[in-house]
Amino acid sequence: MNRVWKFGIAALGGILAACSGEGGDKLSGSSLETENSIALSVQLADGTPAARVQVFIRPDSYLASGDSLADSLANENMNFETNDSGSLTLTNLGYGSYIVEARSDSLKGASKFNYRSWHAGDGRVSLHVGPPGAVAGQVLLEENVDAPVTVAVQGLDYSTSTDSEGNFEFESLPAGNFEVVAFIQDDSTVVNEKGKKQHVSFVRKLGSVLAEVKSGQFREILIDARPPVLSFVLEDFENGVDNWKIDHSKDASGKIESADAGFGREGKAAHFTCTNDSLYQWVLMGYQLGGFVDMSGLDSIVFWARAEANEDTTKRTYVSFSFDMNLDSTSEEESGKAWMHIDVDTAWKRYVVVPSELQEPDSNKTGGNLGWDVVKRRITDISIFGGTGGEFWIDDIEVFGYSEFVAKKPED
Repeated sequence: MNRVWKFGIAALGGILAACSGEGGDKLSGSSLETENSIALSVQLADGTPAARVQVFIRPDSYLASGDSLADSLANENMNFETNDSGSLTLTNLGYGSYIVEARSDSLKGASKFNYRSWHAGDGRVSLHVGPPGAVAGQVLLEENVDAPVTVAVQGLDYSTSTDSEGNFEFESLPAGNFEVVAFIQDDSTVVNEKGKKQHVSFVRKLGSVLAEVKSGQFREILIDARPPVLSFVLEDFENGVDNWKIDHSKDASGKIESADAGFGREGKAAHFTCTNDSLYQWVLMGYQLGGFVDMSGLDSIVFWARAEANEDTTKRTYVSFSFDMNLDSTSEEESGKAWMHIDVDTAWKRYVVVPSELQEPDSNKTGGNLGWDVVKRRITDISIFGGTGGEFWIDDIEVFGYSEFVAKKPED
C-alpha cells in the first residue's frame, strides 16, 4: 500500500481555512471558548481511515522551547491521536490561526488553518503527506551575543540549539513553508502590584528566515541576526567620470572616459586605460573626498571590474585599490596609503576590499604603504592604480559601514 496520507478538515459551526492534519479524540477548552467544533479526518491515499495517528496543534506564532503552551492555549494539552476511524473532533477551540501536524511512521505533514467566529459551512481541505525533509543552517550573530541560541520552527514543536559556530540542523520536518526563528531567553526585573521586585524571563527574537521544506530533500538556510550594515553607492558612472582624475608618473600615461559597460552588463562604466612599462611607474584614477574622512568604521568597499585580455600571458593583469592620505607639504607627517592588489578577470566580476586584507607595510614602506592603522582616520582620496598597465572597466563602487562620507578640513 502506498502510505501517503490525505487529510480533511471539516468546519462544524464555525471555521475554516486550511490544512493538514490528523486527529484523535474529543478535546475542549481555550482562552476564548465557543460552542463550535472542528472535525479533522486522516486518510490514506485510497481513502482508508488512518487510525491512531499522532496529531499536534499549535498556534502559528508558537516557538518550541520558548513559549509556554499553558500561556497560549489555556492549559490545554494540544497533542492528540486519531480514533479507530481516523478522525478527531476539537471543541471550543479559541479563535485564531493554528498549524496542525501529523506524524506516522516515517511520514509527516503540516499546514495552517484559521478558526474564525463566522460560519464557514461544511468546507473541507485535503492534503497529501509524504516523507519529511531536512534543514540545516547557521545563525550569524553580532559580537556581543554570548547567550545560548535556540532555533525553532514557528508553529511546530521543533527546536534545537546552535553549536559554538552557530550551526544547527533539523533532520526531519514536514514539507511546507515555515518561519525558522533564532532566539534567546532573556531575564528582566520588574516590580509587581505589591511593589516587590521579581524576575521574569522572555523570548528575544534575533532573526528569522522563511524556509521551504521539500519532501525527501535537504536544504541549507542562513539566519543573519546581525544589525543591518549601512551602505551607499560612491560612484555608478551613469553621469560620467567627472568626479575622477587621472594622475601618473613622468614616464607613464593614462586616460579615463565614460563607456558602455558591455559584456553582459548594462549601463555605463569607467573605461580606464593606462600605459606603464615599469614597476616603478604608475597610473591612477582617483576620487578626492574633499578633506579628511575617518574610515575607522569601514566594513568594506565593493566594486565591479573587468580587464582587456593581455597579449603577454606572462604579465599579471591587476589593479591596486588604495586609500590615500595626502597631507599638506607643510605637515610634519608623511603622506601615504594603504592598499591591496587585485587580479582582474576579463569577465565582469565583483571584488571586495576589506581593511583587514590590505597589504601590511614593509620596513621600506614600499609604494608609500603606511598600513591601514596609520591612514584610516585621515583618508583624503580613493584611488585605483592600473598595475603594470592595460585596459580596465570599473563600475558600481559601493561603500559598506557608512551612509555617507563626512569630510573635514584640516582646520576642523
